[in-house]
Amino acid sequence: MSLWTELKRRNIFRVAAAYVVIGWLTLQVADIVLGFTGAPEWVGKALIAMLLLGIIPVLALAWVFEVGPDGIRVDDGSAQRDASPQARRLDVVTLGAVVLVMLLMVGQQLAPALLNPEAAETTQPTASTAPTAQPEPRPIPGDDLTAPEGSIAVLPFTNRSPDPDTGYFVDGIHDDLLTELARNPQLTVISRTSVMEYRNTTKNLRQIGEELGVANVLEGAVQRSGQRVRINAQLIDAETDAHLWADTFDRELSPESVFDIQSEIATAIAGALGRTLGTSQASVGAVAGTSNTEAFDLYLRARSSSETNSDEQIRGRIALYREALDKDSEFLLAMGELGREYTNLYWYVTRRDEDRQRGDEWIARALRAAPDNPQLQLANAEHLYRANLDYEGALAALERAEIGLPGDARIFKLRAYVLRRSGDLNGTLEALETAALLDPRSTEILGTLIETHWLRGDLETTRRWHERALALPDDASGVTLMMASAELQIVGNAEAAIEVLDELDPDESFTTQFFGPIDRFRYALLAREFERASTELERMAETTVLFEDQFYVIPIDLLRAELAEASGDRAGQRRHAGEALAILDGVVERHPTDYRAWSQRAIALALLDRPDEAMESADRALDQDIPRRDALIRSEMERFRLFALALSSDTAELVPAMDAYLSSDLRYWGVAGLLRYPAFDRHVDDPDFQAMVARHAREDAVQ
Repeated sequence: MSLWTELKRRNIFRVAAAYVVIGWLTLQVADIVLGFTGAPEWVGKALIAMLLLGIIPVLALAWVFEVGPDGIRVDDGSAQRDASPQARRLDVVTLGAVVLVMLLMVGQQLAPALLNPEAAETTQPTASTAPTAQPEPRPIPGDDLTAPEGSIAVLPFTNRSPDPDTGYFVDGIHDDLLTELARNPQLTVISRTSVMEYRNTTKNLRQIGEELGVANVLEGAVQRSGQRVRINAQLIDAETDAHLWADTFDRELSPESVFDIQSEIATAIAGALGRTLGTSQASVGAVAGTSNTEAFDLYLRARSSSETNSDEQIRGRIALYREALDKDSEFLLAMGELGREYTNLYWYVTRRDEDRQRGDEWIARALRAAPDNPQLQLANAEHLYRANLDYEGALAALERAEIGLPGDARIFKLRAYVLRRSGDLNGTLEALETAALLDPRSTEILGTLIETHWLRGDLETTRRWHERALALPDDASGVTLMMASAELQIVGNAEAAIEVLDELDPDESFTTQFFGPIDRFRYALLAREFERASTELERMAETTVLFEDQFYVIPIDLLRAELAEASGDRAGQRRHAGEALAILDGVVERHPTDYRAWSQRAIALALLDRPDEAMESADRALDQDIPRRDALIRSEMERFRLFALALSSDTAELVPAMDAYLSSDLRYWGVAGLLRYPAFDRHVDDPDFQAMVARHAREDAVQ
């Protein structure tokens, strides 16, 4: 007997056909049920795998057993194949069912294209039109909240001095102790920013330890009276409340005695936690400090406001550091901080070369005397990054600083900033995640993590960091608005942005690191609420007529011209654009390297229907030194160029430029966000533009 005959006799073909039909019906029902119940995707995949693998044992059972009038029995080969009319009808029905299943499967694939060819052409995923793959969500470190061994939070010291104005001195002692502890690579030391909220707290130590992710807490008090200082400190297990170590230090007040106390406390803590202090260099302050008590006191006064960077505060710190150096001209830490403040004055306020040069001179002078001092190398890294955009030099300085301060969150935070400006987002996130472990309650670090994932287009991870930031006790309005901006600019969710804006007091000026007055107007414009945008503009005009930050310098008349263009007011568009152009021409005449003014000048020229001049101005912005080196600023200059193209150029010229921008790995905007701008409306019906939009569309975009 041939194999073919034997397969038919044992009903293998009948069983296989029946299995195919039943399997297909099972998948159809499962598709409906799983979709309705919201079951995870792996359930459907597992069912398919089971059905594919199941055919093997089913056919094996069909070969071994037969079903007859006497029930199920082992097929010994003696039975003949059932050839009755009923069996033949069963064969026909089974074959028909298999053919029907095959036709239905083919129909599912071809019906959309046959019934609506145009829709199928634009919606079926292909190599060129499939929605853009969204970045893989990145895990968030520290979610398990497991406190690592050797982790410690030094709570703000209590000021027990009779003079309440000595708070700056107590905070200075606390800050220097954190620096001393950060020298030990075997300790995880929470940064000052995260512990300051626990000054005068009513929370118990276990709760504090859980919030900061640490196993140990150090409490202390400082009493300064005349020329004596007393420091009490006690180390406590955050979970059990057990006291691990305590001591009191009573000394004559001098910089040397303060440095000695800090070193002794750091050594005692390391011993109590079973961690050796290591063989790194001597105390940072002892090497680069001063023996002059007055100079040291002025130094601590200046440092007490180091986290705020207004023009007045920076200049006030400069004056105090200069006075300290008048008392001791060899006070190296004061030199480094003075150089840092001149760098801050350049970066945050003036952008004038003389301030940058002064910063370089003071830091270089200090480094000549102590080239391996980690605090001076940290100041040097900030200067190289902010004043010179020397990313390689800044990273090298940070490596030297990390040798002496391996547990200092400032090093990892600055490294992240440097890497991001150079375009390395993966390296940025690694450094930021380490910084977040060392400074878990820092709004600045969490905000930067939100912003960096936003730049990647990873809104899922952006939202998770956003939720962590909202849990902080500080006012989180700025972070909330930042998330609203991310959703507006990436997926075009203008309505959510307006809802957040509605919660702000319209009569209150609200400005954060991530949100300014101009954003009130921008939200309304992109939501196509032109009357509201006009109201916001006039409210802004009451306080300022020129808006500046690192990305732009925008006259209010340019915003009026954009609104007029969106509203169809051509006369108003030209009038306001002309007034804005006159202001921007003055800026580039005085500061010919101001990339911000060149880019906004391009938009003004585009609004005046002068496309060639607009592109020339946009290219001048991109050719400046800062955009060439700074990936973040360059990305925004390219977006402003797109806006100028959309206003005045042909779609054929806009499409490749927009395609290139949307293909980059670092950008604040997605295609859905860009299309909220009215300037792009006149291009949306072009087939090439539509194809480009389809290539970069996201599944979560708001229609």
